[in-house]
Amino acid sequence: MARAFATIIRRMVARMRERQRGRVPRLSVIVAVRDDEDSVGRDVRALAGHLRKRGLTFEILAVGDGSYDTSLTLLRFLHAEIPELSVLGLARSGRAFRRATAHALGDAVLLWDADRGAAVPHAILGWALSRLTRRDAVVVRGRFLLAHRRRCLPVLLGTTGHGDDYEARFERRAESLGLDLEIVGRRPARRLGLLAPVLRILSV
Repeated sequence: MARAFATIIRRMVARMRERQRGRVPRLSVIVAVRDDEDSVGRDVRALAGHLRKRGLTFEILAVGDGSYDTSLTLLRFLHAEIPELSVLGLARSGRAFRRATAHALGDAVLLWDADRGAAVPHAILGWALSRLTRRDAVVVRGRFLLAHRRRCLPVLLGTTGHGDDYEARFERRAESLGLDLEIVGRRPARRLGLLAPVLRILSV
């Protein structure tokens, strides 16, 4: 955690310099990559194109979250085509969002778990960005999480995990700190698997 705060201080200084030059991105897209070589390049390219069409200034930070395939290598090749894209390397499993948040410069951060098998839905992202003018964070369950970086920084740096578990932890921590969340969608129920018959017997 101390290392993360040291990184944040360095990035704050960099942010001040970039602001003076008028180059601070409005949005930092953080992509947690885990064995997604078949789709992550296509999805990142599509998202970058959409953000450019909207006229948003942005950066894309890709972090390997326990990835063992060529996903990060493919994204490094994409940098020539997408200069806003930076590949931060590998993070400890479940800590990709925390690591990239320490590097983010945007006023807002978009957290996207690429291995969920679905690209960021552009129409819903536009709606979420409009809602962020009134909220501290918008959680579109199963898709992405959008948050004010500074307001939600303690939550972003204190939450770890993957997918639904990360979302649930973020929501609990944010609500405990009194942050104003807008939550859309339902989280799928956990499958009990082999424990289901045992639990049914115990409930009698």
